[in-house]
Amino acid sequence: MSLLDTLRDLSHRSKILRLDALARGVQLLNLRSESPRGNFVFPGTDYLDAIEVAGQRVGQVDYGINPLQDRVYINMIDITPARQRYGIGLGVLWQLWCTHQVPIVPLYQYTSSDGFWHRARRRFAAAGAVLEDELRSGQDLELEQGRWQHLVPEAEDKRLIREYWEWVAAEHAAGRPAAPGIR
Repeated sequence: MSLLDTLRDLSHRSKILRLDALARGVQLLNLRSESPRGNFVFPGTDYLDAIEVAGQRVGQVDYGINPLQDRVYINMIDITPARQRYGIGLGVLWQLWCTHQVPIVPLYQYTSSDGFWHRARRRFAAAGAVLEDELRSGQDLELEQGRWQHLVPEAEDKRLIREYWEWVAAEHAAGRPAAPGIR
């Protein structure tokens, strides 16, 4: 291993230790996890977790994991104003990274949070973790959902309609009337 590789490795370890220290004081308590049809990550799971530091609730994080389980999508990290700028949000992201070991992607990043996401990306990259660019437009979200649409179960009403028209097509192809008694 070259000297440059050794220095890079030491730098990564140092960044990881700093992020671990931030995350150590942060606890995520699940308030809700659900997978309703129509949500962005469906049939994946959406989570809402309370954020606690030293036993006090300081905010919440709303995130989802797609059914491929290859991305964590951050809908919102909300830290009470008095507790902002203490690394809590970064600690939350690091906990999610350590738990899932997949890229983290913000959704609809607010302009006021640009500085936070810029710093977080830089620190995560230095530690060898991945924070991807935000998904902002409807087109971005649709393209992302296209990766797991083959896993979305068909709704009952849509299945019944599809089966009916398949039956009609089969009857027509066989030369039989579409419904009994109709000629």
